[in-house]
Amino acid sequence: MILSILAIVLALLLPPVPAHALELRLVYTDQDTRPYLAGTGTVVPAQPGIAVELVQRAASRLGASLRLTRLPARRMMEEVKAGRQDGILGFRYSQDRARDLAFPMRNGMPDTARHAARLAHSLYRRQGSAISWDGLHIGGLQTPVAVSGTQLVSETLLAQGIEIVRIESSGQMFGMLALGRVDAVVILDILGDRQMAEQGGGRIEKLSPPVLVEDFHVPVSQRFYAANRDFTEQLWQRIGALRDATYNELTPVYLASP
Repeated sequence: MILSILAIVLALLLPPVPAHALELRLVYTDQDTRPYLAGTGTVVPAQPGIAVELVQRAASRLGASLRLTRLPARRMMEEVKAGRQDGILGFRYSQDRARDLAFPMRNGMPDTARHAARLAHSLYRRQGSAISWDGLHIGGLQTPVAVSGTQLVSETLLAQGIEIVRIESSGQMFGMLALGRVDAVVILDILGDRQMAEQGGGRIEKLSPPVLVEDFHVPVSQRFYAANRDFTEQLWQRIGALRDATYNELTPVYLASP
């Protein structure tokens, strides 16, 4: 009897288990897209990227443990379909993908308020050059356009019949632009703005609007969503609520990192 009473008392003294405590298994690409996702290979670094830290914070606020795995992009969907992963950290919406994955939605469309990362890719040119951009077409090109970033950027330009050269180093891209070896650069704003300030010397300018804007979400499998609907909706809500403050805090840190 005394032991039973002691057991009850001890149970009452223990901290409550969060109502939504669970393990969320997310896979993300093994490629570096700093500052959003940092590092390459299978290792999750101590500074994993702003998008990763954002999701870590959101999951922590809900009392969930987060298990992260890095894989080549072509394998991520396979792992989710096989049930070895619950979702993907940083995935663009498409109708095909939505057959297997649940995305944050609003009025039948992806909810832009609950994305984990927004990647805007803009066009940069030498000041005074004849290169034009009207939001639909790039004109005045005599040499290729240097590009980096997701494959969708390359596909968007190639669809217009534009010759491209793919260069992953933003410093090299802007060096080639300054020397006239390429007529324009299409790159993530967050990287292009930095290079324009550091090596543009007032000779490089950015044109508006962005050539491409991509929202990346944290979709989960339809199976996981059905079993954990409330948790998933709260996770997406937390991501949206924490996003701006997290990016404002961490962007200078990641851009300063080598």
